[in-house]
Amino acid sequence: MTFSIPDKIRGFLFSPSEAFWKVRDEDLRDTMIYFIVISIIYTLLSTLITGIAISKHPALVLFGLGFGSGNIVLSFCIILVLSLVMALAYALWLHLWIILICGKRGVEKTIKTAFYYLTPTMLIGWIPVIGAFAASIWSVVIGIIGVQELHQVSFGKALISILLSLITAGILVGVLFGPLIAEVIASGPALIGPYHYRPVL
Repeated sequence: MTFSIPDKIRGFLFSPSEAFWKVRDEDLRDTMIYFIVISIIYTLLSTLITGIAISKHPALVLFGLGFGSGNIVLSFCIILVLSLVMALAYALWLHLWIILICGKRGVEKTIKTAFYYLTPTMLIGWIPVIGAFAASIWSVVIGIIGVQELHQVSFGKALISILLSLITAGILVGVLFGPLIAEVIASGPALIGPYHYRPVL
């Protein structure tokens, strides 16, 4: 039976262990297609939220763009490309920790794990504050299950690999982009401070 994209979304949101079992032998190309689709969904909603001045996206702040302060198509492209690049970079970073903690190779399995475990982040992480918090927690749970299932390691090793990858990645991001993160957190609604403008959407 074909494991369609809607089936995958439902599976990774509600039955991640079974879903990972189903994609264990999947071609990496199919994983990439899935992630691109959910990234487009995330980007569309994130661009909308930014355009109507609810919150700012870190990717846009990085490029000097504020609330709806530029071309919507440009904003969409920036968010989409950076989402894909950062996801791949994180997958490779996670694999380093899987090698160190679990002694496992198979980078394709790690890319599958990372791309599928980011499902909640891509689908509900665009919701300001609450969505990002809930999505992050559920994504971590799915990530642990994914490492267990695809790399066939214990819960403890999977947990340590995921947590260390996230903690060290967070430290690196904080060091490199601390002011950017602070600006995004402090931005608030569009009517506060210098970000007041007329939304373009």
